[in-house]
Amino acid sequence: MVYCRACQLGQLAPLPSEQTLAELYGAREYYEGTDQVGYAEYLANASHFRRTFGTKLRWLLQSGPVETLGEIGCGPGYLLEAARDLGIRSAVGVDRNPWAVEQACRQGLDVRLGSVEALPSDRRFDAIAMLDLLEHIPDPTAFLRAVRARLTPGGRLLIMVPNIRSFLARVSGRRWVSFKIPEHVVYYSRRSIHLMLTRAGLRTTAIRPAYQHVTVAFALDRLSRLAPTMSAYVQAPLRALGLDQQVVPVTNGSIDVLATVQADSERR
Repeated sequence: MVYCRACQLGQLAPLPSEQTLAELYGAREYYEGTDQVGYAEYLANASHFRRTFGTKLRWLLQSGPVETLGEIGCGPGYLLEAARDLGIRSAVGVDRNPWAVEQACRQGLDVRLGSVEALPSDRRFDAIAMLDLLEHIPDPTAFLRAVRARLTPGGRLLIMVPNIRSFLARVSGRRWVSFKIPEHVVYYSRRSIHLMLTRAGLRTTAIRPAYQHVTVAFALDRLSRLAPTMSAYVQAPLRALGLDQQVVPVTNGSIDVLATVQADSERR
């Protein structure tokens, strides 16, 4: 990895080929793998993902109503389901994984195969969500400009990306859960994501630490990678008390970001 101390952006060098990335993201195993590549037990944790995504959508809705929502990298469609539950009238998702698209369509969701180019060309969105996506994109500036072109004037962008400057990343070092190579090709910080969005014609309006809903057992499993003795010490009593399956919000070392399309006057 190469890292810029000035803008706090990290990037793999050399970048993996498009063929390598396409094969990685297109395989069904991407959602049935390990945390080193793809996701472990993604379907088994569906209810937790819906709860997490619903919380993020409610944060988005605090900045104004959303009637049309697009999601890039929607997977099996859990955020789109949360959007439907929150009364968002029209939601469209795209994903590069054929199996995930099939799963989402089975739930009656409008999901297409592909990336930003697969969003309906005749439609502009009040908001676009990209959660755990931008770290996968080798040319994020060009990608964000393409996303901006799909937003209405004043449209909003909801992003979640791993934060290479987070406390969790610093204490984890090389064992940080978001060091997933070659899957994650760009690593952001608060500073670098703000600079990237500005370059693409988007204005950052809010940044906050990201949380996800997981079971206590899941959180302790991640803790065991950093502090195995501590994790082992607390696992047994929690399991005995039946608390290991309780769902709690935990930090994941990422950041949630809200941005909006800049007016032409702001860009000059």
